[in-house]
Amino acid sequence: MTDNPRFHILGRLGAPLLGALLLLAACDDTADPVAEVPDSAAAVTATAQPEQTFYDYRLIETDGGVRQWVLDSDIMHKYKARRDVDLVRVNMDFFKDGEYHATLLADSGTADIQTNDVHVWSNVSITTHDGRRLRTSDLVYTSEDGYIRNEVYNVFDRGRDVVTGIGLEATPDLDYLVIKNQVAGVVGDDSEAPSQPGGTP
Repeated sequence: MTDNPRFHILGRLGAPLLGALLLLAACDDTADPVAEVPDSAAAVTATAQPEQTFYDYRLIETDGGVRQWVLDSDIMHKYKARRDVDLVRVNMDFFKDGEYHATLLADSGTADIQTNDVHVWSNVSITTHDGRRLRTSDLVYTSEDGYIRNEVYNVFDRGRDVVTGIGLEATPDLDYLVIKNQVAGVVGDDSEAPSQPGGTP
């Protein structure tokens, strides 16, 4: 078991996971590892009925005609006076130079149909084409810079190498990944990843 103030990966992992670069700058405060449904979404669900409901909803972002990502949702609810839509069961495939690289799965989410920003929560995971995996409870994808971020507990694994911690910034292909606080790692161990207070995502 190793503990580091921050865990940082640049480029594709060719060596054991914990041999990757470690940023030395420590971070003071830690975020609450327990994620909740966003207040705005919870309030809408409790007080309003959707203006429109679509099944097998799809949202696609392209750049110069080349796919960047494709989002599929079993159900989409659109509410009056909101530019974001609610999503039930999210599957989001990410592409690089038109080639598939990773899939994001989540139970619930919202998508801003003007900015294409996406917020997902509950049983969130990203699995890359080569088997690396991120598990968490809450994640925001920002379309403008193409990064994913959160302030909750994360489990990142590559085979039997596992790194955990609170707070994340990464690219969806997980080639670049920073875990910010309470970082712990296990190399080549068959045991489960360290648990967060209250359980893992």
